[in-house]
Amino acid sequence: MARAKIYLLYQAKIPDWFVKEVVDKVSRVFDLEITFETLKLDPLPEAYNELRGQFNSDILLSYYASSFRVEEDNRVAILLDEDAYVACLNFVFGEALPGWGGIVYLARLKIGVQTPAPTELIAERTAKEIVHELGHSYWLGHCPNPRCVMHFSNSIFDTDYKTMFYCKRCRGLLARRNLEHILKNY
Repeated sequence: MARAKIYLLYQAKIPDWFVKEVVDKVSRVFDLEITFETLKLDPLPEAYNELRGQFNSDILLSYYASSFRVEEDNRVAILLDEDAYVACLNFVFGEALPGWGGIVYLARLKIGVQTPAPTELIAERTAKEIVHELGHSYWLGHCPNPRCVMHFSNSIFDTDYKTMFYCKRCRGLLARRNLEHILKNY
């Protein structure tokens, strides 16, 4: 059986060196091949809400999921340097679709970081959110453990507090779904 992959697609305005830092961090969690390349599809203009100054994440998720197909344990992670929301929340760091992958939005992950930004902190936040959204794509829900990467981040402080790794409970849930092979031993 071929090794499953994570296809990381990112906006051209995001520097390659930053994406490489993020991929290095994500690869500490997943025992999957991670490929990355520039996203060739811009966010849909119709998904942009002028009044809010944000993209509707539900629309973008549907758009990208219909544009990029995955099979079996493969996943797509889209990285956009944009701000986004869903109907019930003022903003989202990301959003996922079970069985497909997810989108992570950089705008709010840069909050509280001085310009020029220390890239290490932003890369770590970004990697955590990618791992979180990919967890949802493997049918994990939010975890009550505030240190688990699957804990819901209500603010950037929650993202900073949690680790990049799945807790024992979440790893167990993946194992019960025969998905333990997607993770490295840690």
